[in-house]
Amino acid sequence: MKVILIGYRATGKSTVGLLLSKKLKIPFVDTDRLIEAAAGMPIKEIVAQEGWAKFRERETEAVASLDRRKVCVVATGGGAILASHNRDLLKKMGVLVWLKAPLADMVERLERDAGHEQLRPKLTSENLAAETLAVLKERMPVYESVADFTVDTKDQSVVQVADSIYQCLLEAGHVFEINKLKNKHKKQS
Repeated sequence: MKVILIGYRATGKSTVGLLLSKKLKIPFVDTDRLIEAAAGMPIKEIVAQEGWAKFRERETEAVASLDRRKVCVVATGGGAILASHNRDLLKKMGVLVWLKAPLADMVERLERDAGHEQLRPKLTSENLAAETLAVLKERMPVYESVADFTVDTKDQSVVQVADSIYQCLLEAGHVFEINKLKNKHKKQS
């Protein structure tokens, strides 16, 4: 079983996922890092050199590779759920948690990230706020349709978001299931 974090870019999936994995005492996997490791270059370069279509193919390979992993927390890229094949695979692998953040928070984080080396590639030719709004309109119904739980990150720290997810998992019996699987894998090792 996997706890799979979905949501738009800059909603905190990687940061929250790492915290949640520590809280659950299970490994953390980030599909963007899997893609970069396989390609030997940052996502920004993959998109620049190979285009979005090739990046999406690599993303599908990364999602499929998760099936070989045991219990873990997974942070997916914002567009990982666009392909129906990816959605089906992720749903079979575990519990999907949608991190839903206010538009202003996402745009602020994306603008802050734009100054760093690991610049996220643009999705459209529009300015950041318009791009985010346009892409969100398209993706929100998809996030909503596949999510088992939705956690609104508004006015919450990353620790509070991780705690909220943990509470959802606990109430649904998933923490018990995760612990059972961890113990099973320990005995097999």
